[in-house]
Order: sequence, then structure tokens, then C-alpha cells
Amino acid sequence: ASVYRLQFHESFAEMNRRSNEWKTVMGGVFFCFGITALLIWWQRVYVFPEKPITLTDEWKAKQLQRILDMKGNPVQGLASRWDYDKKEWKK
Repeated sequence: ASVYRLQFHESFAEMNRRSNEWKTVMGGVFFCFGITALLIWWQRVYVFPEKPITLTDEWKAKQLQRILDMKGNPVQGLASRWDYDKKEWKK
């Protein structure tokens, strides 16, 4: 063993060499992403309740028709853009 190795454990070239630690870090990051994705999927399937009926397209269509039948907000709102004679949206 040289005196240099006793004082300095690595040479300058050995100290500045590239390491592969970034591969381990990226592997850990992607592993955590995967666990998080599985957790979110599990919650959507088993934890969250069913969507309410008011979010279905059929319900929204009935609600829109009810607003138009009641002539809701006829000055500047929804009913002002509906042509009641032709039964279609104004162009």
C-alpha cells in the first residue's frame, strides 16, 4: 500500500467515475408509481360509490327538457337559445 492510498482512498479518476445509482433510484420511483396506480384503481373499483343517477346522459336530457319546458331563464340563458316553434337550437 502506498502512502497516497493511506491518505487518499481513491484516485481522482476513481472519485469522478460514473455510478449506476440512478438506475436504482429510477427503479424505485417507477415502483412507487406502480403501487400508487394499483391503489387508485383498487379505490375506484371497491371503495368509491357508484355514480349518482343524476350524472347519466338520460337524466341530463330529461333535466334539459324540463328547463326548456319551464322556459327557464328566457332572456339571456338556456331558453333564449331554444326555438320553441321549430323544436331545435337557434342558429
